[in-house]
Amino acid sequence: MTTNTTQLLEGVPTVLDVLFLAYYYGMFLLIACVNLPGNILVIVTVLRHEPLRQPCNYYISSLAVSDLILGFVYPLYNISHIGIPAITCPLGKWSVCRILVSQVLALEICSSYHLVAITVTRYIAIVHPLRYHHIITTRSTAICIPVIWILSQGTAVAQYTFYDPIDYKGICRYELIFSLHHVGILFVIQLFLPLCVMVGLYCKIARIARRHAKVMSLHEPPRPSPYRISFNRSSSIFGREVKSTIMVAILLFSFAVGWTPMVIYFFVSIACETCQINRYIRASARILLYMTSAINIFIYAGRLGDFREFIRRDLRKTFQCVVNRFRRNTN
Repeated sequence: MTTNTTQLLEGVPTVLDVLFLAYYYGMFLLIACVNLPGNILVIVTVLRHEPLRQPCNYYISSLAVSDLILGFVYPLYNISHIGIPAITCPLGKWSVCRILVSQVLALEICSSYHLVAITVTRYIAIVHPLRYHHIITTRSTAICIPVIWILSQGTAVAQYTFYDPIDYKGICRYELIFSLHHVGILFVIQLFLPLCVMVGLYCKIARIARRHAKVMSLHEPPRPSPYRISFNRSSSIFGREVKSTIMVAILLFSFAVGWTPMVIYFFVSIACETCQINRYIRASARILLYMTSAINIFIYAGRLGDFREFIRRDLRKTFQCVVNRFRRNTN
């Protein structure tokens, strides 16, 4: 444990400690202000508009639910690190800490499994387009989503809830409690296996998409013909699928960027007990991880035209209703 951390726990913060806490929790507050309303907006948009009620969007809305819950739980877990006894003591109890840790990791595992499921839907849409609507149905989606939640919760609960640390110091920080064994399992189930599956599927998707693009360019009619309409329709459908696939690829990239620094930090901090890791590095790794739950919102709105249009329309209506009510109250 570093000297700065000890000072905070003793209730003697320095100016540098205050600056660190301002950076640490200020960034969490800023991200939470985007995470919470943004994910609620994504969920409501899917539920309100029938054209968006499609299997892939159901996975996206379920992922938004996971990010929304994480938006509450992860800051609470990080608040338990603060050096104010009135906050640290109740949240630092092992009975509370084990729940916080298991739920944070369960929600992160849930997010990665959702990305795997979304990648599979994109794979089927591109590689097996004729079978897509027979395989990816509302019924199969309604079965897969609860399975993802149950599997992620069961994995986290089995690994962390029944674990009793030998020397628990009352500080609810993962790297101070768990061993390399736990980090190794977390790395495999949270990062390595999902990434391997998704990267493998995307390699196949990229090859098929390139092949389809070449076929379309070779068979595009040189002049107007009766087949132009059907060809343009199939081209536009394929183009929408490719855009959705690119959106999921960006989600995958942001997930990998958000989780990799944290896993590396866990490995280094647990394997090297004498290493003094700068607390800003530790804080930045956690902030980056939390940021992935907020950045997904911009990926939906930025890459998917339907999402962008419906969100813009809903915000315009909401703003207009607020303005009209304000005018009525003032008159």
